[in-house]
Amino acid sequence: MNKPSIYREIIPRELTATRQEMLGINPQWYVKPDGKLDIEKLLDTYIEFYKQHSELITKRRTYTEAAHHLLFMAWLQRIVNGGGQISREYAAGLGRLDLCIEFAGERFAFELKLNSQIALAEGKKQLLDYLDRLGLDSGWLIIFNRGEIKEWDEVGKREAVNDRIEVIWM
Repeated sequence: MNKPSIYREIIPRELTATRQEMLGINPQWYVKPDGKLDIEKLLDTYIEFYKQHSELITKRRTYTEAAHHLLFMAWLQRIVNGGGQISREYAAGLGRLDLCIEFAGERFAFELKLNSQIALAEGKKQLLDYLDRLGLDSGWLIIFNRGEIKEWDEVGKREAVNDRIEVIWM
């Protein structure tokens, strides 16, 4: 296995350390009795967390895309440390999948985008390519809204866009 570079591992961990400490997550909450990661429970509770704490990043006007990525990575890091690994900017054909979680022999692919006119189309295309390259059946495209949230019922809306990709609107 390749050793992670300082840019891929240490810097993101340091940038998210403060947020990780405040999360108070028990990694075992997200592990099924068979030892596999309960990815649906993980995503549902992240959506709840995001609704409660999104101002941590939506009020900032700098590093808006990175801030969304770092908050999600901080959330995942605490959980995956219980028996898995997060690959950031996973080099799937050097297209750079945003996040790939490896846990108990399974892999979960995530592409993260800021909401824009092209986010959905571009994200679906990228994620489908990554899924094919990695031999995965499915993955998640998470699209973050950088502005003030007006419709809280829309935050965390999950929609299947095809049989392989689920979009989560944040």
